[in-house]
Amino acid sequence: MIAKVILNNRQHNIDQCFDYEIPAQMEVSVGCRVEVLFGRGNFFARGIVVEITKSSYFKNLKEIRKVLDKEPFVSESILNLCLWVKEKYFCSFYQALRLFLPPGLESGAREKTARYANLKISEDEALSLAEDMLSKRAKVQGQMLKALCEIHPIKVTELYTLSGGNASTLSSLAKKGLVEIFSERVYREAYNKNKYKPSENYVPTPEQKKVIDHLKNNISASKTETILLRGVTGSGKTEVFLQAIDHCIKQGKTAIMLVPEISLTPQTVNRFVSRFGESVAVIHSRLSQGERFDEWNKIKNGEVSVVVGARSAIFAPFENIGIIILDEEHETSYKSDTTPKYHAKDIAEKRAKESGATVLLASATPSLHSFYKAQNGEYTLFEMTHRYNEMELPEVKIVDMRGELFNHKNFSPLSLTLQREIAKNLENKTKTILFLNRRGYSTFTSCRECGYVLECTDCSVSMTYHKHKNTMVCHYCGKEMPVPEICPECGSRHIKFFGTGTQKIEETLLDKFPTARVLRMDTDTTSHKGGHEEILSAFGRGEADILVGTQMVTKGLDFPDVTLVGVLAADTSLCMDDFRASEKSFSLLTQVCGRAGRGEIKGRAIIQTYQPQNSTVVFAKDHDYLSFYESEIASRKRLNYPPFCDIISIMASGENEENTAKFMEKINLLVKDYMKTNDFISSVIGPSSAPLSKIKNQYRYRMLLKADSEKIHPLLKSLSEIKEDAKKVFLSIDINPTNML
Repeated sequence: MIAKVILNNRQHNIDQCFDYEIPAQMEVSVGCRVEVLFGRGNFFARGIVVEITKSSYFKNLKEIRKVLDKEPFVSESILNLCLWVKEKYFCSFYQALRLFLPPGLESGAREKTARYANLKISEDEALSLAEDMLSKRAKVQGQMLKALCEIHPIKVTELYTLSGGNASTLSSLAKKGLVEIFSERVYREAYNKNKYKPSENYVPTPEQKKVIDHLKNNISASKTETILLRGVTGSGKTEVFLQAIDHCIKQGKTAIMLVPEISLTPQTVNRFVSRFGESVAVIHSRLSQGERFDEWNKIKNGEVSVVVGARSAIFAPFENIGIIILDEEHETSYKSDTTPKYHAKDIAEKRAKESGATVLLASATPSLHSFYKAQNGEYTLFEMTHRYNEMELPEVKIVDMRGELFNHKNFSPLSLTLQREIAKNLENKTKTILFLNRRGYSTFTSCRECGYVLECTDCSVSMTYHKHKNTMVCHYCGKEMPVPEICPECGSRHIKFFGTGTQKIEETLLDKFPTARVLRMDTDTTSHKGGHEEILSAFGRGEADILVGTQMVTKGLDFPDVTLVGVLAADTSLCMDDFRASEKSFSLLTQVCGRAGRGEIKGRAIIQTYQPQNSTVVFAKDHDYLSFYESEIASRKRLNYPPFCDIISIMASGENEENTAKFMEKINLLVKDYMKTNDFISSVIGPSSAPLSKIKNQYRYRMLLKADSEKIHPLLKSLSEIKEDAKKVFLSIDINPTNML
């Protein structure tokens, strides 16, 4: 018998099946990992069996050396999905397969075990022997035996602590036949299940019930359908998810619940664990590799029915899926910006089709692409326009920051209006959330004499000043350097910090409101394990009056006593070099304003901007998604942007700028040759240096195509298969990238 093996190697030139003979008596199954010898040098390699056949076209085949799994490591359905990912996203099979494997597998992540000790004799016998040992100078053995009488079985480490003994003492007792030593699997828990109180299904509102009933019918009938749920903030979308998943479990099926990484707060986990207990696995980037490995194994072994996680959880090794949910479906974090450059929505729809499952996309501000599909009948649309508690949406005020500067001589990043509202909240003992999408203290450092701006030496971006460390930090590569005392360009000492980050806002708040208790939530304060939970728990317990932060505070938070939200520098997202800038800004403003007034007191929100007449800001103020959609979709159609075409980014990167530019020109010539005989590409921009021309010491050249990606797929595939340049220039292809920089 012959096994077709794909090796664990990302290089495209060996991204194919290799035939190996299966030795007699060796049991091999499709989906098992194997160890083989590869190439003329007979190098050890690992791979995965994707097919077993009776014969091979080739002669003198090498044999499989070793089978690494007793049972298939991945199912045939997962292998087929890997092949689909490989074709769709222009990656190697191995790069696709890695998405479905537990993290840390290559670096040695494995099951954790602990050694235990137990009595092999009765407690009475052990106690008697212990007393005898204590009287005959075998005191440590006696104490260990006595400790075992009180607790058994017990971890050997705990036994050593209780008795003062060690491995030698325990070994002596084992040789005498008094105790046994064994190993047992220990799970590294992703969450403490004892912290969560069980919850029951709520009585749904009429709007909720309509959606829930439809989902239940689909799940029972194994109907594949993509549904878009547009529900205003606070309308109870989460309860819809919970009741649909509950029905899914009762039908003996599994469920995948995706939320953006930024929304995967302890509050979110609490809702699902409280409802479904130990049936829930949680996967997100803040877990250790060991914790993620154990969660993956729980899923694969059928020990759980629900996985809650960020983008990567879409690859959970579930079978018999009943529903896949993407909350905040408009979020750009569902799109990977590393190879394979997949979108979780595409993977969800593919898996749903294979499993007979329903895909539920939900958001208060759906992406234009999804809402366009719903308007055209490709998706089924449901809308929930009222908050669950029937409270009104927060009243939003726009503050013109130009007037603050010129009319009121207010140079503070907090407008006078916002300051008054914060003071009112402090007096009423209600909470405030302030959002600024810039971390650090100052956003750039410049020389006031020559205008020089301090940039990262490895990236073409300005560095940010972090006051608590008194260093300049690059937010792209993480490089740090001391704050310069003189200008590197002209030698002037007139170095000044410009712009405002969350650290500066925190300092400003403490200066203007000395009695206020302020918490800051950004990458700097949440980088350690449990950082998110510590801050949000403290805020929830009433240990702070004001929470200031980056996008982390805009989603996934539900505090009923938050009555005021302030958006600082709304222009930051409006002025991005991205055709989706208005869409991203509208979603961000709507979502963060929706954090206010989720309890019994009506909420207020203040948006600070230098563009008060901007239509996106005005639509957000009025919570008017439909008018925003109509305006923006008309603009997209006029300019031929998605969803009316695909934007394909072709990027070359390398350490040598000249070689990178030449390689990109080579790609450009191939595209132009293709366009001579095909009219599927409507527009070409570039090639030219990318907006961020250098990141992590890699020069970047890019060209953008407007086209139908399906029709030009053969061209893109041929480009992706061009051998990586000997001068170390690499090519990547991204369809509808979320980051245009």
